Amino acid sequence: MYFYLLTIEAAAVCFDLYKRKIPNPLTAGGLIMGAAYQWSANGPPGLKDFASGALIPLALLGILHYFRMLGAGDIKLLMTAGGFLGPDKSLKCIFLSFLCAAVISAAVLIKHRNLMRRLKYFFQYIQDYRQSKKWVPYIKCEEDPAYLHFSMAVCAATILLSGGIF
Repeated sequence: MYFYLLTIEAAAVCFDLYKRKIPNPLTAGGLIMGAAYQWSANGPPGLKDFASGALIPLALLGILHYFRMLGAGDIKLLMTAGGFLGPDKSLKCIFLSFLCAAVISAAVLIKHRNLMRRLKYFFQYIQDYRQSKKWVPYIKCEEDPAYLHFSMAVCAATILLSGGIF
């Protein structure tokens, strides 16, 4: 199971790094493979695990997409992982993805020496939203060399899960 999921995620990372977009056919194919895996491993009840595991990332992270803090492709990639893993490991994968993203982000912030600038930007963004009640995309990847490709964090989280570390 992890072989197929990690293959899909590795392809997603490559697309994300080189095209800054995760193709819908890749995540759609991953969702179909996740449903097929759950069916073959658990029979018809496996589809319930697939559906709940796939919908958890959408339910929990949809608001981050609304504010353009997380891309739709990243959420669909987490949905694919959740479909393969089921609801319990889907939550672990989300948690580990954000943990891995924090580690990667810390390294990038240290490398670019822009922690204070990023914190000021974040607090200004919150203040602007409170005043105007209008959202604007949080950050455009073309504007920031420290842009985080969240697909890398999702892949790292799946590797940690597959290794039985968590």
